[in-house]
Amino acid sequence: MFNVPNSISFLRLLLIPVFLWTSFTDQLVISCLIIFVASFTDWLDGFAARRLNQFTRIGQLLDPISDRLYIIALLIVVYYLELANIYILGFIVLREFVLSVLMLYLKFRGLTGLPVHYLGKMGAFCLLIGLPGLIFAEAFPEQDYIWFTIGWSFLIWGLFLYAFSGYKYFVHARLVLSKYV
Repeated sequence: MFNVPNSISFLRLLLIPVFLWTSFTDQLVISCLIIFVASFTDWLDGFAARRLNQFTRIGQLLDPISDRLYIIALLIVVYYLELANIYILGFIVLREFVLSVLMLYLKFRGLTGLPVHYLGKMGAFCLLIGLPGLIFAEAFPEQDYIWFTIGWSFLIWGLFLYAFSGYKYFVHARLVLSKYV
């Protein structure tokens, strides 16, 4: 359980409350450093798992869970700093909630879930660049035009990909359910 990749993932999870605390206490430069470290460890745990051949079920669960928790933490901070409209942030939360209910329904029906779709991964990737980009704009006001451009560009693509991947998950779920009903 506590192999190298899982330890890295646990570290990433432990950084979430630190990120929130530094953001709420106006230490945004430190928050940006934590975002950078968290992003690097997101890559590093997968690299370590492949390189060391240390794949575990908990590792497979920790990575998407920590991604979702980071997105939620980023949404909270972006909302707190008033960097994006509540409807945009609400859409992301609604999509996550609806897909979680869908997965629970599938599990109730005896199905273990749906395979991860690359559109969902790309949407999460875009959100994990776009949302921090908005925070970086607040932390580094002398370069805010660069960070806002990066943030909003990736956020818009992330929203589109999140919506489209949500649709694809529903289509796939319907197909899977039709085979078992």
